[in-house]
Amino acid sequence: MSSGEDSGERNPFAPPPPGAPDQPWRPRTPQPPASGPQPSGQRPDGQPEEDRPQPPPWGHRPEQPGPQQPAPPKLDPADPAHRTARNALLSGFAALLAVLFGLYWLAFPLSLLAVWYAVTVLRTPAEPAADPFSPRPVRPQVPAALSALLTGGLALVVSLGVFGIQFAYRDYLDCRDSAVTQESAHSCAQEYDVPAWLSNLYDVADE
Repeated sequence: MSSGEDSGERNPFAPPPPGAPDQPWRPRTPQPPASGPQPSGQRPDGQPEEDRPQPPPWGHRPEQPGPQQPAPPKLDPADPAHRTARNALLSGFAALLAVLFGLYWLAFPLSLLAVWYAVTVLRTPAEPAADPFSPRPVRPQVPAALSALLTGGLALVVSLGVFGIQFAYRDYLDCRDSAVTQESAHSCAQEYDVPAWLSNLYDVADE
């Protein structure tokens, strides 16, 4: 019975000969013998070592190209509808700041301007869609117009309320302005029969 050593071939599954040095483990896959000396840095199959495909690291998955989401629309200053929405938003915030600082004479025209701009933007018809069954995206000027309508409407209500109080209780306010002491200012509320909440409001404002 002949072995692989007698025929000139080595059995890859045979144990190493006695006295052989330790070698690192390699898969026992027989490879075809090379026809000649191989240059350094090149495998027996002729492919360079640096061209070998490297496996990806653990936990890393290659990114798969997917459908890209369209960018959300933004306010375009060149578009008249977008410019009107921006003006409405600026007017609404300016009117609200004027109310907070007690400048009601300035808050009233600014709030009117903001509401008018916002209603103009909301009444502007949207562009017809190519596919009538596809969902239509929200126009970028609509959120700005709604914010302007909220802030401008709030400033308008407050300024109109202040103007209404000043017109209805003009005599009471004149009495308070001409009062010298706190007792005389309190007597104005009884003299002109104003509501308690109004007199308390002005008492807190004077303190």
